[in-house]
Amino acid sequence: MPLITHFAAVLYLTGVITASPILIFLAPSPGLRALFKLEMADEAGRFFATHWGLLCGLIGAALVYAGLHPEVREPVVLGVMAEKAALVVMVALNWNRPFARGMKLTAFFDGACSLIFAAWLLLH
Repeated sequence: MPLITHFAAVLYLTGVITASPILIFLAPSPGLRALFKLEMADEAGRFFATHWGLLCGLIGAALVYAGLHPEVREPVVLGVMAEKAALVVMVALNWNRPFARGMKLTAFFDGACSLIFAAWLLLH
């Protein structure tokens, strides 16, 4: 089965894409603008967005690590799948709100990842 055979590659690819908000940690305003079409004037909002960018970077790194270390794949994939599914629900609940407009592509990507990860967990 291709999903099982090439799952490490899936983890590498999804990990690198998931880690891209690390740009927000490194450069909050330009990162938010580039990735999500958001301007952040609020200091507290920028603080939390910067922290979220760091967390995304770490989650992406965990996926890449799991691609290299099969013994940790199940817990990493399960945890990341839960986070991604929760983000999809959060964006869906706020679909028409201005702050969510830049998150729609992320929601589709995270939804697809959640389905792929669920399939792998069921099949492997």
